[in-house]
Amino acid sequence: MFSDNVVLALASFSILVSGCKAGVSSSDELPSKPNIIILFADDAGYADFGFTGSQQLKTPHIDALAANGVTFTNGYVSGPVCSPSRAGLMTGRYQQRFGHETNIGENYTNTDPNLIGLPVEEKTIADVLKQQGYHTGMVGKWHLGEKEHFHPCNRGFDEFFGMLGGGSSYRAGTARRIRNNFEPADYVNLPYLTDAFGDKACEFIRKNHEQPFFLYLSFNAPHTPLHARPDYLAEARSRFKTDERAINAAMTRSLDENIGKVTAILKELELEENTLVFFTNDNGGAMPYNASCNDPFSGTKGTFLEGGVHVPFVAHWKGVLPKGAIYNEPVITLDILPTALALAGGKLDENKPYDGVNLMPYLLGKKKGEPHEKLFWRLFYHGAVRKGDWKLIWFDDREPRLHNLKDDISEQNDVSKQFPELTQQLLNEFHAWENELAEPVWRTHPKWKQHTLDRYSQVYVDSLRRN
Repeated sequence: MFSDNVVLALASFSILVSGCKAGVSSSDELPSKPNIIILFADDAGYADFGFTGSQQLKTPHIDALAANGVTFTNGYVSGPVCSPSRAGLMTGRYQQRFGHETNIGENYTNTDPNLIGLPVEEKTIADVLKQQGYHTGMVGKWHLGEKEHFHPCNRGFDEFFGMLGGGSSYRAGTARRIRNNFEPADYVNLPYLTDAFGDKACEFIRKNHEQPFFLYLSFNAPHTPLHARPDYLAEARSRFKTDERAINAAMTRSLDENIGKVTAILKELELEENTLVFFTNDNGGAMPYNASCNDPFSGTKGTFLEGGVHVPFVAHWKGVLPKGAIYNEPVITLDILPTALALAGGKLDENKPYDGVNLMPYLLGKKKGEPHEKLFWRLFYHGAVRKGDWKLIWFDDREPRLHNLKDDISEQNDVSKQFPELTQQLLNEFHAWENELAEPVWRTHPKWKQHTLDRYSQVYVDSLRRN
């Protein structure tokens, strides 16, 4: 079912972070107020990067971040679809705590449209870093509300260039939805959209490199529509059986090359030793829509199988984080805000629960053990909890599934009947967590339920593959 290359890549992770020798030995010696960059891909498959095992898709610049930084083999997002995942990333809190449980764009309730977005009461990572003296910028996909009060420039970002919604045409001169702060961008003169985002990110870095800055570079590649640069597509077509897969490869090449632009300008401006860079993805691969590949995991975007929420995840900080290290304990994108805020010299608001943790003490060997005893997920009619190697998937209208990820990373063997007491214990812990959550502010159309549940069948998912 899975490619040998991906399985071997997963199995070969052996250089562990445990008090690793790096440029510094404790969080007390870290450079003050480093720059923070989040590089975010969209709907990419887990297996579609060189450092996660792909032999077909070439991603040398992203691979270099992994080779010279820390790779998290158990990196997760807080949601299986775009908007809630981003709400968790931006706040460091489970998005269900404030009712942002599902995607924006398909809501069918009569909710006030002024409430469809990341609640204004929530502080974003840009808000808290700006309070610490950072200049904050966002480039790319927002997808956290299109009304003016949800606009990035009203949510802590000093600068914004990108789309407020969930998607855009990529083709040069056609990206009509792009905004430059509050105004429509001159889209007619924009190049291929991924290139435009890379260029704008580099412009932001060059302009602000003499002060602490935070950049959220939220690419929409390789999310649909399937628009590739014609020159890259011509090269890719010779290597794949289907046009969809060739387009995905070409779009991923553009993603990688524009991340390369960012890493190049950090080197040029001698910022590498004062910049923490995260690379990750918003959810699992969206096969068949974008011909992605989630091997060795089962499931897809939208599910709570590993293929829906287990994502490529890298942290890079030259001279600080150990080079080429592997961190095997579960982490989640909720951890990025607390990590960044601690490095900036700030503290989390004690009046609200934060679910992310500061990862730096763990990565530098100052703290032992797991950053998280448990991780939780929910989207209306299904959810999950991971505790150690055990993962339970809950459904509102069928029996739960239990998997041991150490023995069964592809989640093919449901052992809930073999371990009924453990199954019940994890169900109880999941429902106890649910009691802490808010009511969803909006809901999506019921048609998505069966569409999602179908993807819990790996036989069906395998029928969606594009080679």
